[in-house]
Amino acid sequence: MDIVVVGAGLAGLTAATELTAHGHAVAVFEAADGVGGRVRTDTIDGHLCDRGFQILLTAYPAAQEVLDYNALDLQTFHPGAKVLLGGGETAVVGDPFRQPDQLVPTVKASVGSLLDKARILQYRMATTRGSLEDLWDREDVTARTRFREIGFSNTMIERFLQPLFAGITLDPDLGGSSRAVDFVFRMLAQGDAAVPRHGMGEIPGQLADKLAEGTLHLNTKVASTTATGITLEGGESIAADAVIVATGATEAARLTDVPDPGWRGVTSIWFAAPAPAETDPIIVLNGTGARPLNSVVTMSSVSSAYAPAGSHTIVASAPTVAQGTEELMLSQLTELLGDQTSQWEKLRVDRIPQAQPMQLPGFDDQPTTRLDSGVFICGDHRHDASINGAIQSGRIAARELLKHHG
Repeated sequence: MDIVVVGAGLAGLTAATELTAHGHAVAVFEAADGVGGRVRTDTIDGHLCDRGFQILLTAYPAAQEVLDYNALDLQTFHPGAKVLLGGGETAVVGDPFRQPDQLVPTVKASVGSLLDKARILQYRMATTRGSLEDLWDREDVTARTRFREIGFSNTMIERFLQPLFAGITLDPDLGGSSRAVDFVFRMLAQGDAAVPRHGMGEIPGQLADKLAEGTLHLNTKVASTTATGITLEGGESIAADAVIVATGATEAARLTDVPDPGWRGVTSIWFAAPAPAETDPIIVLNGTGARPLNSVVTMSSVSSAYAPAGSHTIVASAPTVAQGTEELMLSQLTELLGDQTSQWEKLRVDRIPQAQPMQLPGFDDQPTTRLDSGVFICGDHRHDASINGAIQSGRIAARELLKHHG
């Protein structure tokens, strides 16, 4: 078959590689100047800057099956997080199951009571027990409701759970799907948070390398789609035996009849610094409860390739793109980290209003893949809003297409 894939993000690339492996001729059309969609890495003055702070959770099942982790040379974070509490006070919340030496600091951490720490263990057991299908079949409420049902105190929620999950789900109010949060916690418990040695852009790059020369058509925007072809923005029509729309949610809504679920945004500020904000490869969270600043990560402490020799790369992030976010973040960084921030040189500010599709309680994590129009569709807005969801969705779309077309 001749198959057209619209979008060269993780979902589209996964679908294209799957179809190519089955011997079909595939053409991928991408409006941007490179592959990866929202997962890309740029080099600025020798510093690697991902487009927003991003991580790969190595326990993602679809990612494990599709990606070559060894080739990506994954660099891992320490489990857990370091929490800034203001006034120079910090706490470390680790995973004693994988790093026993973190038990005492975690027990002493001023982020909640001993009962809260015990409930973390209870939550870990609840989310890792049974199959993933069982997890996704659970009652879906807001993340905050789930945490209150478990019995976490307000202190534990505000100082640790809220900033931890806001950094991954971009949901600072914990109003999103509890099933999505349960899934993330399971992934954190069963694997590592990591980045490829040379940046997150290596992930789509690895997928794109599996495609035949001439498959990718960059800087080519698609104006409309049907089950048997596409029309480019310039008016050119391209016929195909099948079409897969693998764009972000808003673009998918424009090209098909699927609804746009809305987005969560993020602001990330990238810095070059003479010294690391944190020497250990660990995520540093803002546990003061003051927004918008959520996390500070010295990426060069995770992977030395993120910075040139003699320098360090630091990224500060907030799950919002509201006006004044950058100024507030800079002020909070100085307040929490002191004079060292005066030596940081700003490399870039990423304001990404469409960083992650919104997934509220009750969202359909297994929607139809073949629309009534005959067009196939995939993307992280169709499953869980993650790297795993994008890859899984791309595989499902490719396999449904093959099944439908025999």
